[in-house]
Amino acid sequence: MASSLHHPGQLIVLVGPSGVGKSTIARRLAERMDVKYIVSATTREKRPGDEDAKIYEYVTRDEFFKRLDADAYLEYAQVYGDYYGTPKHPAMDYLVAGQDVLVEIDMQGALQVRYQYPNALLVFVLPPDAQTLLQRLTDRGRDSADEIQKRFRVAKREVQMAKGSRAFDHMVINDTVERAVEEIIKTIKHKRSGGI
Repeated sequence: MASSLHHPGQLIVLVGPSGVGKSTIARRLAERMDVKYIVSATTREKRPGDEDAKIYEYVTRDEFFKRLDADAYLEYAQVYGDYYGTPKHPAMDYLVAGQDVLVEIDMQGALQVRYQYPNALLVFVLPPDAQTLLQRLTDRGRDSADEIQKRFRVAKREVQMAKGSRAFDHMVINDTVERAVEEIIKTIKHKRSGGI
């Protein structure tokens, strides 16, 4: 009688600076693959269009810290004065059930995940170049000029840190979304086959 081997799911983590296109890539990956996309909780204010994208669960600071005290996050970070956290459940439930889980987080969160879940696949998304990133941050049309410059400075620092770090399994340049998505899918398959 053949024994059915149970394989845990793969935790796939997209990391990258503000404006690099993580959300777009994450949505495309979720459409193309059988992955569970986990929505992060945040204390930041809703922006126009956030409702449609369903990228965050909006919570009060009190609620956020209540969950933090209850160890309810895979990772959490403070970014630009607001808090973000990836819910531990249902993420862990999906992984135990053998389903792949996709999360999209920042640099601080990624390093926490690398430490706590060494088998996670961490993919850092790079802009094609600094000028393109600045253009993308500007084109979003949701930040003041000062805010854009602040995000741009932080983004450049994060890219330098990522390039000098061993924390990431793969780096992908988001020159076109489709090409970046294809490359990430290949990387996920390579990881599954024991290649990473």
